[in-house]
Amino acid sequence: MKILFSIILNASILFVIWYMLNTDTNPTAVVVLPDWINAWKTYLLWWVILWFLNIFVKPVLKLIGLPLFFIYPIISLIINAIILWLLSQTINNFLNTITYMRFEINWVFNFIIAVAIFTILNIVYSLLFNKK
Repeated sequence: MKILFSIILNASILFVIWYMLNTDTNPTAVVVLPDWINAWKTYLLWWVILWFLNIFVKPVLKLIGLPLFFIYPIISLIINAIILWLLSQTINNFLNTITYMRFEINWVFNFIIAVAIFTILNIVYSLLFNKK
């Protein structure tokens, strides 16, 4: 159940970020999909990348930020920003050559909003499923 909810939440995080930042008058987050791929396949593929980053890269970043435990909320935001940046770089540099899809968050303010959404939804996830 925890893995299924993780799949749904992480794919939803990406969709919420895209939905909140992409408007008709101001397309700040751009998702370009070829005709042969559906949106649900895209978010599932992006979830796999996000899952990989959360499982393997995020613990290393937390370990690096451990000496600064007294400002952990700020470190947590920075770690989530790095994860989101790595996700967009992975999609744009690796998957763009294979599937011709892109995920871009333009402007610093929009990236800050995306990191805030990402952090809040990850906090909700950890509160629901990391009970000891």
